[in-house]
Amino acid sequence: MNRRKFLLKLNKIVFYFEVAISVMLLVGILISVPDIIKYYFTILGSPAKESMNILRDLLSHVFLLVIAMEFILLLVAHNDATIIHLVILVIARKMLIYSDHLNDILIGVISLAVVFIIRKYWIQTANSKEFIMFGENRIFSASSIISKINDRYNYDIEAEGIETLGGLVSHLLEEKGEDPEVGTIVDDGKYIYEIHSLYDEGLIEEISIHNIK
Repeated sequence: MNRRKFLLKLNKIVFYFEVAISVMLLVGILISVPDIIKYYFTILGSPAKESMNILRDLLSHVFLLVIAMEFILLLVAHNDATIIHLVILVIARKMLIYSDHLNDILIGVISLAVVFIIRKYWIQTANSKEFIMFGENRIFSASSIISKINDRYNYDIEAEGIETLGGLVSHLLEEKGEDPEVGTIVDDGKYIYEIHSLYDEGLIEEISIHNIK
């Protein structure tokens, strides 16, 4: 088995495995939802002081379910925005449920400030660039011009009359009769293209390029 086929099969296996885990986690969330109703009856049948503690447990339960749902999105979507939302929810849960001292709240506020700074000045700045470096792999905006990618990174991508990387990947997917989805892989015989994120309209947002050889 050559390296190209191995990468294609391995990536598909990992993606399907993540989807399977997401489905199992979603089933666990659905099973836990009726417990929220049980909390209501428990609060109604408890004294005022005990009701406050039960309400805190209810909030913790709801927060945990929401965090689990965001984690499912992270497994499937693999985008920076989902990571930020997940971190914010985790910090908010800690501040609202388990913060008993002013120091805990102060640390939570500082943590949220750091997250918002990262989102504003790092992620948004990175996404505004034509290309994004990510470890050893190179992730490009779908609007990146193929000729510029070839010049800057010594690629030899055959544009086939198409100007942008996203247009090329969409063309390759159309030839195979597939729709663009996060985690989808397609190749042109020289390079493997993997879709990393999509816009809300279903358009390709970010693509990574891997050498076949």
